[in-house]
Amino acid sequence: MFINEELKTFQKYRPKSRKLWETAIKVLPGGISHNIRTFGLPLIGAFPVFIKSASGPYLIDIDSNRYIDCWNGHFAMILGHNPIEIQKVIKEHLIYGWHFGTNTEYQVKLADTIIQGNPGVEKIRFCVTGTEATMYASRLARAFTKRRLIAKAQLGWHGANDTLYYDVGSLAGGEVSPGLLNAEQSGVITFEINNEKTFDVIKRNSDNLAAIILEPVLGGGGGFTVELEFLKRLREETERYGILLIFDEVITGYRFNNALFQNELKVIPDLTTMGKIIGGGMPIGAVGGQKEIIEQSSPEVENQVLIGGGTFSGYPLSMIAGLKTLEILKNSHQEYVRINQEGDKLLNNLNHFFKEERLPIIAKGHKSIIMLHLLSKWIEQPSIREIIEFKDKKREALLQLSLFNRNISGLHGLGSISMAHTHENVIQIQKVVEEIAYPVSQSILN
Repeated sequence: MFINEELKTFQKYRPKSRKLWETAIKVLPGGISHNIRTFGLPLIGAFPVFIKSASGPYLIDIDSNRYIDCWNGHFAMILGHNPIEIQKVIKEHLIYGWHFGTNTEYQVKLADTIIQGNPGVEKIRFCVTGTEATMYASRLARAFTKRRLIAKAQLGWHGANDTLYYDVGSLAGGEVSPGLLNAEQSGVITFEINNEKTFDVIKRNSDNLAAIILEPVLGGGGGFTVELEFLKRLREETERYGILLIFDEVITGYRFNNALFQNELKVIPDLTTMGKIIGGGMPIGAVGGQKEIIEQSSPEVENQVLIGGGTFSGYPLSMIAGLKTLEILKNSHQEYVRINQEGDKLLNNLNHFFKEERLPIIAKGHKSIIMLHLLSKWIEQPSIREIIEFKDKKREALLQLSLFNRNISGLHGLGSISMAHTHENVIQIQKVVEEIAYPVSQSILN
């Protein structure tokens, strides 16, 4: 049986990871410090790998297995892993110290660089994570509009803060995570992307709606793209009713070109949250936008909006790595073109293959973002709602395990393509996915 052979192979070549996992589950809840880093593998009787090093497009685990990495550090490593230019600049500054708890010139320079390249960002405030950034953006919006409600896209992932963690894995609503207030108590309403009914929701709640927040491409939600006409209409309706529009560009910022994705879309929101790439692979979050909104957080303002930032806000190494990364990306137009084309081609090729073979798998994404959904049955052109309804989590775990066995690492099926990936890497990724697609989708799982 395919799954049994895959499990045997996986365990045979990863004895050190297996032993470390046995310790991990004793000292960490679920063995991890980020839920998705199990890769779903315990669902099918396996365990996650433990990585010891990374370089370019590759990861190497503690058993010395090497993988073409599609996850790229939660999409943050657009230059690939451990690029020499970033490594060099971090080493140069380490001799001066790495945490001061004070202002540094680097946060000013990084802020100025982002502002100069993005008309929708007039001022910016750094924090440490995208989770914080979206929480602060919601707070700023409520203070600015003096309204209570925040509307978020169903399936939209904006971190695990108490403000926005609603309808993340489902389109059906239902119970919230223990410890959280229900959505109504928290002042959150949800809407479906690319759906005309969303504008009825906006109209009904317009008097008390402070902001609408969404990702232009739903990252954690599965790589679903928001249609341009839908975004344009959102911009029109929010302006009509005095509602702030917030784009979560933690993933899409600097992913498809050397700027925020909103510039390419020509839909400029009032506030933007950022992270990942702008920190060059170091911890970072940011909220930027219209000056009068961001200025509410200034300590010079009476009754300021609290953006605490945290001990490591404006962290020097994050600012330095981010500056160098954006400097490199400024001169990487051809590389952006290349990885966007590679991603488009991979997405189209895989979907063509799945359709021709009538396999219950579909690839979703945009340009260099590619995610795979495994369903419990064949649907020729599944809607987002059908993809979520018929998602087969055990089969997705088997896919991840089978990829590991063939020296490819990914999450949400695959993840993304970095500038370190070669054309040959992408060809290999496609070859492996096509090789395992049939046995994975046909396996009998208990």
